[in-house]
Amino acid sequence: MPSMKVEGDSDGDGDLSGGDTERSGGSSRGPDRDSSAEEADEPDSDDSSEMDESECERRRSECLDNLSNLEHQFSLLREQLYNERVKHVEYQLAEVRGGRSQEYLGPLRRLQENMRVRIEVAGILKQMRIENIKHIYDAEEQAAHQHFKVTI
Repeated sequence: MPSMKVEGDSDGDGDLSGGDTERSGGSSRGPDRDSSAEEADEPDSDDSSEMDESECERRRSECLDNLSNLEHQFSLLREQLYNERVKHVEYQLAEVRGGRSQEYLGPLRRLQENMRVRIEVAGILKQMRIENIKHIYDAEEQAAHQHFKVTI
């Protein structure tokens, strides 16, 4: 087996030249480092996977706690919103009953004006119909007198 030049050896007994030793030594060290690094990573990967599992479990429990907290806050806010809406509706109802609500008074004024116009139109229509009935009565009475005079 040929001898290789090792760092620290200063004798020139090796078969390889100095340049070859650096290149081959550097290239041979690379895979050695990689394989030893892979071997070193494998036990760490077991530890890291255990740590990852415990870390994942810890984060999962934190997320579940956060989710539970958010659900609780959401239910509180939903209840608060419901109570505020109920209070608002009760306030509006009190204003309507008291006759102070602008949402109520505006349409009420329009309805009252519409009612006044309809009553006025209905009154005029009634007068016209009464006049029409009187005219029909007068016409029939006159026709009866004329028919009576003709028959005599």
